[in-house]
Amino acid sequence: MLNFTTPRASMRTFLRTAAAALLLAGAAAPALAQKIVYGFSASTAFANAFVAANEGLFKKHGLDVEMKLVPNSATTPAALMAGSLQIATPTAPNTMQAVDQGLDLVVLAGGGYYTRGMDDVAIVVRPDSPIKTAKDFEGKRVSTPGLNAFLHVLFRKWMMENGGDYKKVTFTENAFAQSLDVLRAGQVDGVLAVQPFLSRALETNTGRVVAYYISALEGETQSGWHVANRKWADANPQQVKAFRAAIEEASALAAKDPSVVRKANLVYIPFPADVQAKFPDPKFKAVITPDVVDKWNKIMMEQDMLKKPVDPARLIYK
Repeated sequence: MLNFTTPRASMRTFLRTAAAALLLAGAAAPALAQKIVYGFSASTAFANAFVAANEGLFKKHGLDVEMKLVPNSATTPAALMAGSLQIATPTAPNTMQAVDQGLDLVVLAGGGYYTRGMDDVAIVVRPDSPIKTAKDFEGKRVSTPGLNAFLHVLFRKWMMENGGDYKKVTFTENAFAQSLDVLRAGQVDGVLAVQPFLSRALETNTGRVVAYYISALEGETQSGWHVANRKWADANPQQVKAFRAAIEEASALAAKDPSVVRKANLVYIPFPADVQAKFPDPKFKAVITPDVVDKWNKIMMEQDMLKKPVDPARLIYK
């Protein structure tokens, strides 16, 4: 409680001390005014943002971030342009096709990536199926959770690299939760499966794995990144800088202590702990480099998904 009979000199000392304390507090955690609504898919590809939120790293860097689960990442480019989201997680195919169609989106930072040995995505067929190779899928029906989306595009890439013609495959769109049912019922010959549905297929003998097709691809494949509307990024350079710093810190923390990822996933991915225990520890590449964009350009141009390659210098925000 203040003492209103404090002598004038003592009061001046008090005010100077209080002012200094406020300045130090501001320097430790600069408050950036505008709230960031961050639209994310429930995927470990974006878990470095989950860690940043759950471990207080966004707040540490002065950001007020509202985490908003979106049911379909394909809708996020339009939401970014409309301003209902400030940062979001469209997949690389979503992002690059949106840019190809004229939307001015930029990549601020990276999320997860795949490399050999990360066996949590597979093409699954019924146990009695004769399908054993990429070529065997020709003339067959394959279920994907999203047409022209991440899993679908990379399955087509795998087929091309392993002697199959994906243009001879009929692809149907089914949600993850329905995919095993349509496989069991014989409505499709294969499904693109991720955890925990992949483990469920194997444990219940609903399916068998033909290939862990993403980890079979050469090199590293970026699976997640954090995207904004260029107009918003240009108007908020300090928030962009702070967001990147938080993502880089979260990625380093996750590499050092994977338990922080598992803890954050339980908050932001709507699956129970026993199911999430089957998730592999993701790898993160927080800084996106031109070679990442060039690889996706090559994949998408091979599949006639772009009119021309996306310029990495324009896509990666400076």
